[in-house]
Amino acid sequence: MDVTVESMMAEPEHAASPPAPADAARVADTAGRISASIGAVLAGRERAIDTAVACLLSGGHLLIEDIPGVGKTLLAQALASSVGGSFHRIQGTPDLLPGDVTGTMVPHGDTFDLRFRAGPIFSNIVVFDELNRANPRTQSALLEATEESAVTIDGVTRELPLPFLLIATQNPLEMTGTYPLGEGALDRFAAVVTPGRASPDDEVEVLTGRRGRTLLRSVMPVVDIRDVVEARTVVTNVFVADAIARYVVGLLDATRRHQRVRLGASTRGGVALIGLAKARAAMAGRHYVVPDDVTSLAESALAHRVIVSDASGSVRAGREVVLECLDLVPAPTA
Repeated sequence: MDVTVESMMAEPEHAASPPAPADAARVADTAGRISASIGAVLAGRERAIDTAVACLLSGGHLLIEDIPGVGKTLLAQALASSVGGSFHRIQGTPDLLPGDVTGTMVPHGDTFDLRFRAGPIFSNIVVFDELNRANPRTQSALLEATEESAVTIDGVTRELPLPFLLIATQNPLEMTGTYPLGEGALDRFAAVVTPGRASPDDEVEVLTGRRGRTLLRSVMPVVDIRDVVEARTVVTNVFVADAIARYVVGLLDATRRHQRVRLGASTRGGVALIGLAKARAAMAGRHYVVPDDVTSLAESALAHRVIVSDASGSVRAGREVVLECLDLVPAPTA
């Protein structure tokens, strides 16, 4: 299923030059250090870790969904601790207000002039724990931040620090006291991962203290925030052949035509999938995308954007549809 190097590099004249192999190698080194740092705390979960790092390097945002106690927050915190830069954690609760996240205008001085006080969203990495316990109004406050890396308060648009990454966690929608994320909010996340329960051997690692939350305090930044900025620049310039782009379009179209689907994957979903595929290519030391980069990430990038008629809001049902579409749409071979 691999594409030849010659076909990958047959780029049109107007395309940006792909990064040099040495640049991709530096991205691979950056990604490897971050993944190793997370893996030293989180037992197993290699696929979830790789997807999380791909989100960081592609400029996308990550949603981690699973039942309580399987390491959702630990994965998010370990990633944040492994990267230098500013970091804040937000705990989702029903009474959390939009201003508690984005910031608000507060009186200042004897004249009580209103001045802006930045909220925790003004950080390089923000971990929003149990996002679906926050009410819909507060969830909506994240739309502009995740789409434009900015927030508008009192008529003034303020840029967020760059790079900016939101890592949110949520329990399944059927859990008590949760608010379903709207389609627009879900569409802002480049990928959704479900870590799942640890294997018996991995649980032994946690129970004996060789992995798990007790080691989180020992995690130190292994890359500087400037390394992330440089890596994102390289990832942006990773080459995508027309055949790869048409393959992604075919997958999007297949989700829209699927007989079980009420709402198929959006164009934003295709953009996210290409971005993640570029990151995966650079993480492997390549300066071009191959079909396997797409197929390995399609489930994480598209499933949450697919609304199934008989299972609205179920990421699991969306995954089933995406896997069927991967079987139906042939990957380019040359």
